[in-house]
Amino acid sequence: MAAKRKSRKKRKKKNQVQVPFPALLANVLVLVAVLGLSYMWLCSRCDALGKEIKSKEHELNRVNKRLDIERNRWSMITSPPNLKAAIVKHRLDMVMPRESQIIKVGNRKYSDKTAMLGNP
Repeated sequence: MAAKRKSRKKRKKKNQVQVPFPALLANVLVLVAVLGLSYMWLCSRCDALGKEIKSKEHELNRVNKRLDIERNRWSMITSPPNLKAAIVKHRLDMVMPRESQIIKVGNRKYSDKTAMLGNP
């Protein structure tokens, strides 16, 4: 009985036609699949980064507009007529200093003495 089983297996093997799948073709197909997936991932990543850059640019424009508004507001507040009006409004008794009260500081490029030289 064991001999019959072996002969049946041999006959089945002989009847089946096996075509070997070339390893080179398999490697090429895997490489093409990997490259395709990498390309798709890279495209989606670029799109996501483009959207992020666009949103950051919109935010930057919004902040720059706000900065311009605040600069204009600050220049209006610190203008001499508005400062005088604020002094009057808050009833502050402020006057310009006398000449003897003003200390003039010169515009020097380099100091005569430095802390590291130890000059008295």
